[in-house]
Amino acid sequence: MTNLLRVTVQTSLFTTLSSLCRATQSPRFLDLLPPRPSAATHPAAERPSSSSSRERLQRSYGIRRQRAVAMSSTRRHFAIFTTASLPWMTGTSINPLFRAAYLAKDGDRDVTLVIPWLSLRDQELVYPNKIVFDSLLEHEGYVRRWIEERIDFKPSFGIKFYPGKIIRLSGATQDLPKSVICNVHGVNPKFLEVGKLKLKQLQTGEAAFTKGAYYIGKMVWSKGYRELLDLLSKYQTRLGGLEVDLYGSGEDSDEVRESAERLNLAVKVHPGRDHADPLFHDYKVFINPSTTDVVCTTSAEALAMGKIVICANHPSNEFFKQFPNCRIYNNDEEFVQVTLNALAEQPAPLTDMQMYDLSWEAATDRFMQAAEINLSVAEPRIHQASRAYFPTFLRTRKLTQSLEDASVYLHQALSGLEVTRCAFGAVPKTLQPDEQLRKDLGLASPTKRKRLKLKLMT
Repeated sequence: MTNLLRVTVQTSLFTTLSSLCRATQSPRFLDLLPPRPSAATHPAAERPSSSSSRERLQRSYGIRRQRAVAMSSTRRHFAIFTTASLPWMTGTSINPLFRAAYLAKDGDRDVTLVIPWLSLRDQELVYPNKIVFDSLLEHEGYVRRWIEERIDFKPSFGIKFYPGKIIRLSGATQDLPKSVICNVHGVNPKFLEVGKLKLKQLQTGEAAFTKGAYYIGKMVWSKGYRELLDLLSKYQTRLGGLEVDLYGSGEDSDEVRESAERLNLAVKVHPGRDHADPLFHDYKVFINPSTTDVVCTTSAEALAMGKIVICANHPSNEFFKQFPNCRIYNNDEEFVQVTLNALAEQPAPLTDMQMYDLSWEAATDRFMQAAEINLSVAEPRIHQASRAYFPTFLRTRKLTQSLEDASVYLHQALSGLEVTRCAFGAVPKTLQPDEQLRKDLGLASPTKRKRLKLKLMT
C-alpha cells in the first residue's frame, strides 16, 4: 500500500508541476517565481531592502501567478479508464494508450490514463511470456517505453493505477470470472451514533424504541412495496392489524397509497426523508421486502441504529445475516413469525465489533483485503476468519492490531535495506528507480533529499 500511495502522490505532484509549467509557456517551474536579483544587475542584491523593491517583486509574482491560473483554467482535462493494460496485447489496453498519447501530443490538454494494477499471481495468469512487475513504477515504465517506440513524439500524459480486481458487493450481481464477493460499503457515522445512544438507553432501562414498524425506500413497485402490501393484506388478522409507516418518493407513490387504502390496511404513506432524521430514531422494526438491491443501504443503516431488520433470504442480504438483529424469512409463514417475534422483543444490544463491522473503517479494511492492495504475496495479512485459531489472549482487536502494525513496520524497515532485499531474492539495485525511469516519470533524485534529512536530524 505504501508503494501505491507513494507513486500516486509523486505522479500527482509531477503532473501538477508540469501543468503549471505548460500553463505559463515556461520550460521550468522556477520561472513562475519572481526573478532573483544578482549582484551584476542589482547593486543591493545582497541586502534587499527597500519596501518599494519588495512591492515590485510581489506585484511581478502576483501578475505571473494570475496569468498561470487564468491559462490553466482554460485547459481541458481528460481521464481515460480502461480495464486492461500492457503487456496484455488486447485492443482494450492498446487503443486507450494510443488515445492518451495523441490527446496529449500538442501539450494543450492534461491527460491521465488509468489502468489496472494486478497482484503478482494475477499478473502471472494474465500477462504473456512470464512478464511480471514488482512495482507500479516498473509497470508504468514498461507502458511508456512501449508507446514511445511506436510513435515519433514523446507524449506527456499521466498514468495512474486502480486495483485490477472485480469486487462484487453481493451475490445479487452478475457472476464474473475471478471476481470476489465482498461488501465494501459502510454507513454514515451518524447512524452509529444513534445506535450508541439507543444502547445506552437500553442499558439504563429507558424506553429506547417507542414506535413500531416502518420501511423507507424509493417508492417504486420494484422496491418490494407490492410484496409487502400483499403480505400485510394476506395475514392481516394474524399480524393483529400491524401498523406500518412507509416513507419514500417516486413515480409509484400515488399507486402505493391507493393500493394501501383499497386493501384497507393500517399503512400510512409518507414522502421520502433522510434516514438520519430524528423521526426514525424511535422505530424498533425495519421491514425491507426488496429483492432488487445489490446491498440495501437502508438495512445497514437500520442495523447501525440498533433496530431489528426483517428481510428476505436473498443474496443481497447475505452480509446482514451475521447480525443478531437481522431476521431472515424464506416464505410467507416465516415472515409472519419473525415479524410477530420482532414486535414482542427488544433488539439485541450492538457490540463494539458489530458497530465496527458496519463502519466505513471496516469497509475500507475489507476493500483493501479484497483488492489485495496492501497484501504481500509472501506475507498475507491475517483474515478475520483465521483469528479464531489464535489463543484467546491474542484475539483482542487492540493487541492483534498492535502485532500487525509491528509486523508491517518490521517488513517496511527490512525491505528498505538493499542488503536484506537481496538476501530475500530481490534483484540488486532495484530498491530505487534507475535514472532512466526517473527521467521518464519526472522524479527528482533522492540524493539531496536524504542529505537534507540528515542535516535536520543532527
